[in-house]
Amino acid sequence: MRNLVGFFLVLLASFGSAYAQRIYGGQIDRRTINNNIPYAYGVGCTFFTDKAGYDALPAQLRFGVYRKKDNQLMQEYTADKSNDVSASSSSTSCDKSKKVEYLFVRYNYNLVLKPQDFNDPEGYYIVNNPVGPRNPTDNIVSSQIVLYHWFSPAYLWEYFEPAEAGKTTPQWVPQSYNFFCANQETNFSLQVVSEPLKSGLTRSSFNLVLSNTAPFTGANGSIPYQKVEWKAGFSENQMLPGGNFYIPSIAPNLFSRDNGQVDIPISAKPTKAGVYSIGFLLQHSRSGVKLSETYREYQIEVEECAPIPPAVIRVSEVGRPNVTAPTTLCEGKSVQLNAGTNLPNTSFEWYKDDQLLLGSKDSVLVVKDQGNYKVKVTRKSACSAGESSVTAIKIVPNPSVVATSSNPSGLFCPGTPLTLTATSSEKNVTYQWLLDSLPISNATNSSLIINQIGNYSVKITDANNCTGQSKPVEIKAFTATSIGIQPIPVRCGNDTTALILIATPAGGTFSGKGVVAPNKFVPQQAGAGKHEITYSLKQAGTCVDGSATHTVEVLAGPTLELGTDQDLAENGSIQLNKNGGISGYTYQWSPPTDLDNTQTASPTASPDKTTTYTLKVTDANGCFAIDKITIGIMKGIHIPDAFSPNGDGVNDTWLIRGLEEFPEATVSVYNRWGEAIFYSDSAKKAIFDGFYNEAPLPAGNYAFIIQTTPRGHAIRGKLVLIR
Repeated sequence: MRNLVGFFLVLLASFGSAYAQRIYGGQIDRRTINNNIPYAYGVGCTFFTDKAGYDALPAQLRFGVYRKKDNQLMQEYTADKSNDVSASSSSTSCDKSKKVEYLFVRYNYNLVLKPQDFNDPEGYYIVNNPVGPRNPTDNIVSSQIVLYHWFSPAYLWEYFEPAEAGKTTPQWVPQSYNFFCANQETNFSLQVVSEPLKSGLTRSSFNLVLSNTAPFTGANGSIPYQKVEWKAGFSENQMLPGGNFYIPSIAPNLFSRDNGQVDIPISAKPTKAGVYSIGFLLQHSRSGVKLSETYREYQIEVEECAPIPPAVIRVSEVGRPNVTAPTTLCEGKSVQLNAGTNLPNTSFEWYKDDQLLLGSKDSVLVVKDQGNYKVKVTRKSACSAGESSVTAIKIVPNPSVVATSSNPSGLFCPGTPLTLTATSSEKNVTYQWLLDSLPISNATNSSLIINQIGNYSVKITDANNCTGQSKPVEIKAFTATSIGIQPIPVRCGNDTTALILIATPAGGTFSGKGVVAPNKFVPQQAGAGKHEITYSLKQAGTCVDGSATHTVEVLAGPTLELGTDQDLAENGSIQLNKNGGISGYTYQWSPPTDLDNTQTASPTASPDKTTTYTLKVTDANGCFAIDKITIGIMKGIHIPDAFSPNGDGVNDTWLIRGLEEFPEATVSVYNRWGEAIFYSDSAKKAIFDGFYNEAPLPAGNYAFIIQTTPRGHAIRGKLVLIR
């Protein structure tokens, strides 16, 4: 199965002048070839060089496959240098003064590794003939480069499918050169991705181990490679000044996440500027059995960087950076967050609840919203940004308070003091009473006794120094005119709306025609005319005692009676509202269908079907009346004048055609003495068959009345019954 391992070392960088051209390092990896050749693998060797390094590398390079236990050469091959140099990368220093660009130079070869030839349990390794020299560094003696890859025979023949992805070793993402800052810890993200599918390489059994290792160079006797020679003060245990990379242990169940990805943090803190070669070894195992080792060499350059700019937040009053302010704010208030002074080449980024505040790039931030704030300070020549700790701003509500008077009306009687009382939403508050917006001396209790008129309010302050102030209470001297009723405009006599009566001071009672308890007036109940409404108020223990009156005018408004509904012969016409109109009134008929004028008192209607017309009459005061009338159309009603109920199947019933146009019609038949012998309506829907009480009626003349609607036109006539 295919395992993909990505190793991303993320560095802060900037652009600058180019370095000398060299070979910086490289790696060897192995993967299956997607074809039908059993045990065929693609072995890839990648060197990291500049353009001159590419030219210096040989067109063909020899590689050997050796047995680990005795370094016996098992197989050798020669790979051609790729002509494709399109793959490249670069790295820049923190102050953008230096830039290193490098190419990925590849030697690829398809190698067949048969299980019967490669079955030693100690495994086998692949190395290249030495190339170089490598780019000079401050930690190792300049020498040529040898790259290394080890594999177990179990990783060759455990799965026999020719294209089985499980035989692919972990892959490094090519990378060559990086910049570090001296005496500053730099963190990296090691990203490993794999999706083992076979039972032998499950997520719980597939493991990776990453370690620091020395770079390799040419042969040492019978061994085709050896570790490099270190300069004074350096070793495999201290490849960098100050120690090696810190690499945490990797959990056994590496690929626990659904996407098969794990991020492993590593870091280094070199203490001296210079260029250093380093190596990493990535071991790949299954259930504790090592399957492969992939070696990788590259270089880092440590430079003296400007120190990380300090990032500390101070909370102050707005516009007064030297006056400290609390982090608990009253609702509606603001504080100022200070991150230092705006210095050249220094920028600020403010965050609220880990979200960047766009547009906030100054060293000062004024805030009024609750949240967790922090600032990042970046200096042009510094590799890292300074990040402050979180400053939590809390918003608390302002307290509320209501001031009331012992006399709800707020009327002051001479010689009778009033008491004002403050009711606060919180306990443990302080009080300050105000008269006409000015503080009253020594008025700091929850109640206040007063003996003069004015607008009184109270201001409270809670433990957070948040304040609240009541609405003013107006205290007035009582006079006969202190009692009053809010006027009611002229109303129409048919108005059924219950109007709210309002008077001051509150607490009294209303009386008068049309008044309904406790404080409503209904014009329709009062009727047309002028009506006096009285409001009476007496407050016990005070001088407040009196009444006020107000006259309400109720207009009679127009009257309207359109009369009974009418029936109309088909294609006929009829004048509506024959009573005519009154000058000064406006008339509006609806619907306008088949009317000669919709805004006259008595239009002519010529409907082609039964229609109900509505008339609205409005007088100059806006009072109105509404009535309706239905005009029924008698379309083709056929009333036989005789029938013969003799059982021969012809004219045995008196069948009236066209009556279905009038669903509310009634039919009555009478004998010569005026006695009703037949009746039908919309419920019965009976047909006259010449029988009464189940007995045949005698031949002769009978009278009938057909009522098209309950209040509509009546059709009268005679009917002959023939035997």
